[in-house]
Amino acid sequence: MRLFKILKINLEFRCLFFLSLFFLFSNQLFSQENFLDKLDKEFEDFVNKQDSLFNIYSDDFLNWKDFVDLKKIRLEPEKAVVNEYKEIIDYRDKVTNEAMKYIGVPYLWGGDNPSAFDCSGLVQWTIKKTHNILIPRTTNLQYNKWSRYFKIDLFQINPGDIIYFKTYSSNPVSHVGIYIGDNSFIHSPNQNENVMISKIQGYWKNTFVGFLPIEIVIEI
Repeated sequence: MRLFKILKINLEFRCLFFLSLFFLFSNQLFSQENFLDKLDKEFEDFVNKQDSLFNIYSDDFLNWKDFVDLKKIRLEPEKAVVNEYKEIIDYRDKVTNEAMKYIGVPYLWGGDNPSAFDCSGLVQWTIKKTHNILIPRTTNLQYNKWSRYFKIDLFQINPGDIIYFKTYSSNPVSHVGIYIGDNSFIHSPNQNENVMISKIQGYWKNTFVGFLPIEIVIEI
């Protein structure tokens, strides 16, 4: 009888012990879940804040969509007479050197010449000046023409390649620039910025879609 009582006490003690452990771990797990939920919420708020800061086309699109139809804009060839190079220069250097000339040029939605550029206008002008090739006017038209040639491995990108991003709207791409090396590209970002150089990191790495080898564009 005494042995039975001892066994019963031991059993009750073990039950209480394991029950306590269960509640302890449950509370810890619940606390960890709350902590992780809080981190997720903070990260989501951070991403939304960054998107709002870098949402480079929302205002421009809403302001200009009823006034400028980019699909109907065409570069006037006589405005972008192809360069006459006095020395032998690599076809990639031609593109990057030309693009660098326009750092500081103001942004303008629909801008297609050195008085003001939008992103695709800068790229279109640069290719016309360096190789006398008139590429499609908008990022979306360029995507429609060349998307099958896009590459996504940034370890393979080279100076002079054209790089694309999805920054706004339902279009597969909405921003374009020219890669110049050192994990950097030159582009005309938005109405608050002039033509500039940016690193492919943070926001730009997160919105990167792919790049187009310049050989495809100039048909080498």
